[in-house]
Amino acid sequence: MEFLGPIIEILKCIRPRSCKYIEYHRKLEEYKKNLIRILDDLEDQKNQIKLRLEAECGFGKLTKTEVDKWLNNVQKIIDEAKNIEDTFKKVKCFSRVLRAELVDKNIQEAKEYYEKGTSLSSFNSLVIDAPPPVGITLPTTRLAGETTAKKNMEEIWGHLMGNEIQKIGVCGMGGAGKTTIVTHLNNRLIEENKFNHVIWVTVSQTLDLIEVQNGIADALKESLSSVDQKIRAGKLLHMFDGKRLVLILDDMWEAISLKEIGIPEPTEENGCKLVITTRSLNVCHSMGCTAVHVKPLSEKEASELFFEKAELDISKAPTLKETVELVVKQCAGLPLAIVTIGSSLKGEEDIREWNTALHELSNNVRSIRYNDDRIFVRLKFSYDRLKLKDERIQCCFLYCALYPEDYNIPKNELVDCWIAKGLVDEMFNLKATEDRAHSIIKFLVSNCLLLESVHRGRSCVKLHDVLRDMALKYITSESPLFMVKAGMKLKELPSGKEWKKNLDKVSLMDNLIREIPSSMSPNCQILSTLLLQGNPLLSIPESFFSHMHRLKILNLSGTQIESLPNSISELTNLTALLLQNCRRLKRVPSLARLQALEKLELGYTAINEVPAELEMLANLTSLDLLCSELHTIPAGIFSKLCRLQKLRVNWGLQTQVAVEEAARLKNLDRLLAQFRNLQDINCYAKSLNSQRGPNEYCLLLSPEDMPIEDSYQLDLSTWRLWYDVNKVVILVGCNICGREKDSIVLPKEVEFLIIRRCRDVRNISNIPTFNTLERLEILHVEYLDNWSSILLNVSESSPAGQYSHLKFVTISSCGKVKKLLSSKLMLELKNLERIDVYGCREMEELIAVNDDDDNEERSPKEFLLPKLKSLSLSYMPKLKSICSCTGLVMVCDSLQKINIESCQKLKKILSSSSKLRLGVLKNLEEIEVESCREMEEIIAIDDVDEEIEVQNCDEVEEIIAIDDVDCKKELMISLPKLRKLTLFKMPKLKSIINVCGSNGVMICDSLQEIFIWRCPQLKRLPIYLPVDEKGEPSPPPALNKIRVQREWWEALEWDNPKAQTLLLPFCDFDI
Repeated sequence: MEFLGPIIEILKCIRPRSCKYIEYHRKLEEYKKNLIRILDDLEDQKNQIKLRLEAECGFGKLTKTEVDKWLNNVQKIIDEAKNIEDTFKKVKCFSRVLRAELVDKNIQEAKEYYEKGTSLSSFNSLVIDAPPPVGITLPTTRLAGETTAKKNMEEIWGHLMGNEIQKIGVCGMGGAGKTTIVTHLNNRLIEENKFNHVIWVTVSQTLDLIEVQNGIADALKESLSSVDQKIRAGKLLHMFDGKRLVLILDDMWEAISLKEIGIPEPTEENGCKLVITTRSLNVCHSMGCTAVHVKPLSEKEASELFFEKAELDISKAPTLKETVELVVKQCAGLPLAIVTIGSSLKGEEDIREWNTALHELSNNVRSIRYNDDRIFVRLKFSYDRLKLKDERIQCCFLYCALYPEDYNIPKNELVDCWIAKGLVDEMFNLKATEDRAHSIIKFLVSNCLLLESVHRGRSCVKLHDVLRDMALKYITSESPLFMVKAGMKLKELPSGKEWKKNLDKVSLMDNLIREIPSSMSPNCQILSTLLLQGNPLLSIPESFFSHMHRLKILNLSGTQIESLPNSISELTNLTALLLQNCRRLKRVPSLARLQALEKLELGYTAINEVPAELEMLANLTSLDLLCSELHTIPAGIFSKLCRLQKLRVNWGLQTQVAVEEAARLKNLDRLLAQFRNLQDINCYAKSLNSQRGPNEYCLLLSPEDMPIEDSYQLDLSTWRLWYDVNKVVILVGCNICGREKDSIVLPKEVEFLIIRRCRDVRNISNIPTFNTLERLEILHVEYLDNWSSILLNVSESSPAGQYSHLKFVTISSCGKVKKLLSSKLMLELKNLERIDVYGCREMEELIAVNDDDDNEERSPKEFLLPKLKSLSLSYMPKLKSICSCTGLVMVCDSLQKINIESCQKLKKILSSSSKLRLGVLKNLEEIEVESCREMEEIIAIDDVDEEIEVQNCDEVEEIIAIDDVDCKKELMISLPKLRKLTLFKMPKLKSIINVCGSNGVMICDSLQEIFIWRCPQLKRLPIYLPVDEKGEPSPPPALNKIRVQREWWEALEWDNPKAQTLLLPFCDFDI
């Protein structure tokens, strides 16, 4: 029996393994089900992390390495697991046990990464700060006089690329185009990526070394906290260590010491370059720079530019030619003068006007000695011509000079100031008056006296620094005088002698003034405007306003004052008192005597009660009371402010009487209101439904604990960046679907409705007054966790055409919704332009068939969405189809953009089988498909005699499939608007165009860039090569870059043997 011992020991060793094999054999199907379940969980977790990344990964942020690695590994696990059945089919010898073992291995790996994902989800942040970019690409305009400008550019570029010259001074008269040329160079340097950093700092007339230092440090993503000048310079010098960079200092007025700032001397060894722009050759020499003179335009270039801006066709008015050419000569080849003078004479065909212009220009220029004055005189000609149209437009232009140099002036702020100043005719309502002001802005822009810009998402205008200098030269030397010291970093108020008696306007905005001397009382009897906003001002002495009785506009916004002096009550001519964002302001004295006051801004102050006798301000037309501490508004105030046109207010918890009074304001044209309880908003909505209300409103219902700072949504101009709307309702975090009085009442004329985190909403029909909406154009639904039915439907009680005005639908993170639109509803969406759906994890199909549509005779065969331009679907792992019902087709002839991301089960987008058909694809510009692992094809078209434009397609086997055409024809398809073709990481992609099973050719006259990476099965690049006059093939006319892998490029198959050699110069293999 001794032999049994070893056998038993052997059995002990193999028994667990044998049991596992038996389990594998018996439970293979169960293992497969477990794998599917854990993969679904892992997929959901991946999508949740990607959604969070999307929210966190803004400008200047990068995904953490461990998060990136986790996402890549999870995708590999999912891909391998989904391909396991294919592996089994290819290798027939796999036993049942071996199959189960592989499945089990996948399960364990998926579980491991699910646990890692849970750990990642607990991170405070999934992103880190990105390393500083090479530089910032700046907006610029077309170079005026391309031949001359290009010569200047190439000379500077040669110095930048060479080793002999390290410091370059770009000099020339104001308005010669120095900054425009260097802006183009800045952008070219960033694109060429020859230096580690390209830093742009605008120096301007009021040199501030600290600002220069901060600008450089900010560009390097560093900070300078020290106040000691030498320590700051030392720190900055250290930041330059080991960096090859170009430093551009724009608009230098005097020489500065590089050492004093902390800038290392540029040398061939450190590889650094310095570029300055200046009007002074002496500054160039003092800085040791090699001067590059920006030459005036040639006569031919100047004439061409002038005729373009003046919109003149001399062939139709030959008698003007000689005089016009003499006017052009007076512009001295300076682009700014040519553009502004040409624009001011736009469309003028009267020879007398041209003779007058010539006389004024030639006489004034001869009397001027200095260069800057000469350009000023030329520019003043355009300024003087404003008076011919309307002297008030001239005043509107001058008002822009009150802002700091290079300041982005928000258009809405400028409009409000002009209206308050009485520079705009009062129209029949507030919006019409504002539209009139905006037309003045448009006129000044079209005459090249203002430049349009965008700053922090706001539409702005800027004043060219030379035009501002010209304006300041005259308004600070001719009576009535202006005193403009805006943005000059002043720490003290200008001395008493600078406050002259004939001052009309004073701008000291955006300085560092903290106090006003207690004895100061400027004797400015005719002063009409005083701008002190943006100063850290702590208090204002009682005597300060004693001799300013004619003051009309006083702006103290953004100061740190805690109270206003009682003497404010003596300013009886005041029409605008602006105190917005005075966060410490708690006390405002009685304003009863300010009977002329038309505009009062107290938004975002700390006041807890309305100013005493506010109701006495009978001429008030604009009032801002959006204050977090203001919980009660006494009865009787709004009933007496009968001229009120604009009101922004936070209704507290005890304000129902005030709400009722506001509802009866007959002249109110715009209301921006935050409500804290359902009863108040319902009270106001009922009044809107029963009588004429404001032409514009934004009503926000939010919880008591939602801070005022989150009320940015109340700014209609914010929404108007994307939508043309006047009537908005926003419902956030509230219960709105109760019975009778506990249910929301919606204004029937609302155009834009946002419903967010209202957890009691289970269906659109839960909102009783939803069916009464007559003009709804935009619907945003976000985070409705309990909504599980079809999101948008037409019920029997729905009025006909209820959704006929709907243009934009955005649905976000409604976790239980399975279907978006009912097929009945589709018949009403004739004006729908955009559908955005993302983060709805249970969504299965876009269009649901109604129960009574099962009868094929009654069922519609085709849905026309004639205005649909954009379709975006993302992060919906269960989405299988656009519409699963047979016989239903969507026809979207206006579609321009399709974006599909992380819809793992969606196989087809535009095809007869997916029920989305595009009868005519002439407007399609862009298709983006990402992380859709089961996607098989993007476009399948039954008929192609029109144009197709496609951009950015990923993760498919073929991009465009065309059937049912005469294949004897030339297999070409025109994509006239296609600018960029990106095919990224598509292991199964075999064809870009498949026509009846054969390869097609794309005609792409606008194609600029091709980027193809990791598409190993793609063997052809079907780009049509136009033939030149000699019959030789040539590249597409707009093509400038092809980014591909060298091995892939060399393995391509070509129809034309010359194609590869012809396109090789465009190739960039550095990817």
